[in-house]
Formats: sequence, structure tokens, C-alpha cells
Amino acid sequence: MSPNPSPAAYTSEALPSHLAYHQHAGPTVSWAAIFAGLSAALALEVLFMMLGAGLGFAIYSPITSDNPISNLGTGAAVIQGISAVISLWFGGWIAGRFTPSGVRATGWLHGFSVWATATVVGVLLVSSGAGWALGDLSKLVGGGLSLAGKPAAALASGATDVAKDALKQSGDTLTSFTDEAVGNRPAGGAQNVSIRAKREVGMAVARLFNPAQQGNMAENRAAVVKALVDHTGMSAADANRTVTDWTASYERMKADLAAAKAEAEIKAREAGDKAATALAIFSFCYFVGFLIGALAASWGGHQGVKHARRCETSADVAC
Repeated sequence: MSPNPSPAAYTSEALPSHLAYHQHAGPTVSWAAIFAGLSAALALEVLFMMLGAGLGFAIYSPITSDNPISNLGTGAAVIQGISAVISLWFGGWIAGRFTPSGVRATGWLHGFSVWATATVVGVLLVSSGAGWALGDLSKLVGGGLSLAGKPAAALASGATDVAKDALKQSGDTLTSFTDEAVGNRPAGGAQNVSIRAKREVGMAVARLFNPAQQGNMAENRAAVVKALVDHTGMSAADANRTVTDWTASYERMKADLAAAKAEAEIKAREAGDKAATALAIFSFCYFVGFLIGALAASWGGHQGVKHARRCETSADVAC
């Protein structure tokens, strides 16, 4: 029987590669390194935001909250994107640099975890109402996402305004018809008779021009003519001519309102299309930005691990 092997035979150098790997089995994620990288990335981002805000207020007009996308300059967006990439790269580098030696093959994953954690923290801050901590970025995200509802809101608002205007103009027109008819009564009549005449003529006119009464046009027209003859002293011929003039005026008003409504709808749809296009561009740009940030953090983690390995094999005290 062969003698028992010495303890040195069981060191990682003597073990096969697959057994040496399992010698380090256990947690392969160093959350301490990830949180160190996250803290560094957030601190750098805040530092860059303060610098950018100072330059922005010194050079540009302040960014408003109502429409941040249109007021955010291209230069400010580029600077903010570059600062985020630099911060994430350095945060990933910190995470890779402090990754334990047994799991340094996953340095890029630690860098990626820094980006993922930073993204989750940012989303939670915005959704919890503490988005002020992210400065202009949270304002931009909030303003951009709110654009999703603006096309429909603009269309609904425009249609509501036109409907209100049409209702008011229609009521004013019908009131003017009644006032015109009652104003032709002979002077000196009793007040109660004038009030009754205004009521009866007004009801007949409202019934004639009511869209729901379109099937009874002939009957309602005859009722208006009779009311004019009975309560205003017009002759039947004058009453018929007056109703014909009123009908022509009302049809012109309806045509004008229809044209105004169509124009308002066109403008609302154009505004909606512009808002949708802006939202699509905004979303795509942020997708690319987040992707670049993930790559930068991962690459930083890989570089941090390489630096840690060089320091282990070097006598450089600065490491």
C-alpha cells in the first residue's frame, strides 16, 4: 500500500483545475465590493451634477419643470451622459479592485452589478417621490414619461373646448332669434305679455333647431311661424321669411363650428404626433445611455480586477 500523501499534496497547486475551482466554492458575489463601487459611482455622479448645474445656471437659462425636454440643451444632455458613464466606470473599477481574490474571474459581473444596483436605486428614488436626489436626471425622466399621456390629453382638451364653444354660440344664436322676434312687438304692451311671448317663441325656436328634432322639421317650423304670428304681431308671410333667414344663419354657424372643430382636431393630432415622436426619441436615447452605462461599469470591473492582480504580483506600495 502506498504511503499516505503529505498535506502539501492537497494544496490548490497540486489539485486538478476543476477541484481547485471547487476549493473556493461558496459565495461568488462580494456585496461589500459592489456597495463600495455603488457609493463611489453615486458620489461622483452627484459631484458631476453639481458642477454641471453650476455651469448650466451660469451659461443657460434655468430648466423649467413644465417642459424639461424642450428646455434641456444638447450640451447639458451630453455632459450628463458622459458624467454618468465616467461615474459608472469608476464605480465598476472600485468593485473590481476590491473583489476577493477567490472570485476575481467575475470582476466584470461585479461591475455590472454596480450599474444594476445604481439603476434600481435611481428608479426607487424617483418612484418614491425622492427624485430630487437625482437632480436634473429625475426631472428629465419624470417630464419625459409624462409625455406619454399628452397626445390623448391634448386631443380631448381640444375637443372639449370646441364643444363648449359650439354650445355657447348655439345658445347665443337662438337667444338672438328670440330677442329679435320679441323686439318687433308693438310698444306699450303689458310686461307679462312680453314675458309670455319671449317664452313661447323661445321654446318654439329651441325645438326647431334641436338636433334631436330633425325628423319633425316641417311641424316644428310651422310651430315657430304660429308663435311669431300669435305673440309678435307678424304676418304669416313675414314670419315665414324670418324663419327662413334664421335657418340660413343657423346653418352658416354650424358650418363655421364644424370647420373650427376639424381644425382643432388636426392641431391636436399634430401636437400628439410631435409628442409621441419626442417620447420615442427620448426612450431610445435613454436605452442607449443605460446600455453604455452597463458596458462601462462592466468594463471598469474588469479593469479593477486586472489592477488588483498586478498589485498582488508587484512590490509597489502605492497599490
